[in-house]
Parts: sequence; C-alpha cells; structure tokens
Amino acid sequence: MSVATRIGRLLVCGVLATLIGTAAWPANAADPIEIYAVLPMTGSLAFAGREENEALQLFEAAVNRSGELKGRTIKFVISDDQTNPQTAVLLMTQALAHHPSIVIDGGPATTCRATAALIANGPVEYCLSPAIHPPPGSYQFSSLYSSNDIFGVQMRYLRERGLKKIGVLNGTDASSQDSDNLLAELIKAPDNVAAGVTFVAYEHFNLADLTVRAQLARIKAAGAQALITTTVGTSTATVLHGVQEVGLDVPVLTSAANMSYPQLESYKDFMPKELLFSGPPALIPDQIADRGVKSAVLDYLKIYKTAGAARPGINSFVTWDPLGLMIASLKQRGPDATAAQVRDAIASTRNWPGILGRYDFVKSPQRGLDNNWVIIERWDPDKDAFVAMSKPGGAVR
Repeated sequence: MSVATRIGRLLVCGVLATLIGTAAWPANAADPIEIYAVLPMTGSLAFAGREENEALQLFEAAVNRSGELKGRTIKFVISDDQTNPQTAVLLMTQALAHHPSIVIDGGPATTCRATAALIANGPVEYCLSPAIHPPPGSYQFSSLYSSNDIFGVQMRYLRERGLKKIGVLNGTDASSQDSDNLLAELIKAPDNVAAGVTFVAYEHFNLADLTVRAQLARIKAAGAQALITTTVGTSTATVLHGVQEVGLDVPVLTSAANMSYPQLESYKDFMPKELLFSGPPALIPDQIADRGVKSAVLDYLKIYKTAGAARPGINSFVTWDPLGLMIASLKQRGPDATAAQVRDAIASTRNWPGILGRYDFVKSPQRGLDNNWVIIERWDPDKDAFVAMSKPGGAVR
C-alpha cells in the first residue's frame, strides 16, 4: 500500500477523523498552505532536529499525495536555528512577516520561551518541547506531556520501587532551572514526604563541560540509589560517561528527548545497566490498551516503513500529533482560518486519538495530554527496543 493510501487512511479513519468536517475546500493547487518551522537542525540538539525534519517531510509528502485536502497542498518552510535561542527569534520574526496562521518551534524549551513573546497575539505556535507551560487560552501549545507530569511519574516509580535516596545532576541552563523548580516542589509532595524520599545530593554542571566526574563522585558518596538527570543530547553522553567512570551502578532517569535510536546507539559503549525514560506508549505499541490510539500508532509506523524511513524515535513522535491537530483545525475552519480560529479549534478538541495518547484540551489546556499516558520505559540494548517498567502513570508493573 502506498504512502498516500496510508495517510489517506490516517486522515479519514484514524488520527484526524474526529476533527474533520464535511465542508469542501476551494481548489487551488497552485497555492500551497505554507507552515513555517524553526528547527534545531545543527548544534547540540541536531539529532532531534533531524527527526523532526523527517517527520515534517513525510507528513507533507503523504498528505499532498493523498488528495485529502480537496486540491490544496501544504508546504513546510523549514529553517535551522542551530539550537540557539537568539537565532530562533530572528528566524521566527522572518517567518511572521509572511503572516502565517500557524508556526512550529522545534525546541528546546529555551527557544520556545524566546519565541513566545513574538506570538502573544498569534499566530498559533506549536512548541515541540514538554518543558514549557503556556498560559491557558494563549497562542502557544506544547507537545508531549508536561514536565510536571514527567517528573511526578518518575518520583512515583522510584518511590514504589523503594528507591528513596535520589541524586540529581542538572545543567545550569534555563530548561534545567525549570526542572530544578519542579523537582523542588515535588520532593515536598505528601506522598514523597510520607515515604521518606529525599535528594541526598543535588549537583549542577555547565552543559559545555567535558567531564562531571566530581559531581557524580559526590552523588555516589552520598549513597544515592537512583540518579535523575534532565540533560539532552551531547550533555547526556557526558553524564553517562561520568556514571561509568565513577562506578555509579544505579538506575538513571533522563529526558525522553533522548529516546532517539541513533542517540542511544551512540551511548552503547557506556550504557548504564538501567537507563530509564518517562516515555509515551507509542514506543511500546504492543502494550497500548486504547484501541484508537493503538490504531493511530500502527498506521503511523506503517507510513514510515512504507516510505523506507528509519525507525522513528521520540522526536518524530512528538512532531506528528501537532501536525495532525493543526491540519485538522484548518480543515475544520477552512484554509484561510485566522490564528484565533485555529487556536480555538485546537483548544476545544476532546477525545482525539493521537499517537501519544487520547487528547483532551479542555481537561489539559495547551497540551491535551496528562500523566495517564506517561510510562517509565527502559532501553534494552539486547532487544534493541524499549521495555515498559511501569503502568501508565508510573505505578510499578
């Protein structure tokens, strides 16, 4: 079955079906709908940007071949911010000069925070990072699960395993500071206090540092039973090298943004015994109970397979649902919908089966997902796959 047929099935029967109306679009094949995307194609998050870019290209080609847009096509206009917030602001400013109704910021959180002021009154911006918290009713939406939910699930999982002495090693950047604030609140949560969960050592490092041996040695000496680190990309490799060098043999929980197969392959020589993530059910499709979500995931995976693309990792997954939601909102409100109309269409979406879960933007504004879709997953190098270690929400399996 062709890619076009796959996406046709996806749009009609799967992920987009709950939002698509019956009104026809005016045919104007020579006038594509341009969607501007600022991605980290180079720099420290290049591995994420490459996966995001591939998702955009596959989605664009498949939608356009499917004929689902009644003669209209879409075109992603992609630019590289080099994982630099200042560059992201410049590129997003250039994109806004074209007066689009929707734009995409590929993250990380620092670039999404930097571009947020530009879209205060529109257009709709979908940020492909969970570590931002857009105000309800705003024009900015955030992909994946909130970092609040991610850390909450991690803490529950560790608590239920009896791992109460936690070490933390974070960066000094803005995203890590956000993580610090969230963890500081979570450690005071009644369940953690009652169980005696504590941070026995809390360390930081500059993401440009080449070694973190000293910090990890202190964490080991403090008797940490698990390590939480929110680093992404090359800085995660630095942390994992250090874990091996000091002989810290404990479960390591790191950012879901590292659930990239090429990235994990690069860690193979210094992979800890337990490398854990707060991830989506899409990476363990055989364990998805929701039939609509499972169908969406399987159709999505077939699209990649039919196209001959590499296995999609987390950064592809977090890109796909926002694309579907934005296109569905345009089909519902029309190709010339205003930013306010697109925002309102997304914000009113309920019971929408995507590949990351079933969305309800009324219950979870600006995100649509909550911690009921977060699963602790372990990377198993021998199986070359992720293995579920918890039930949805973090309860130990």
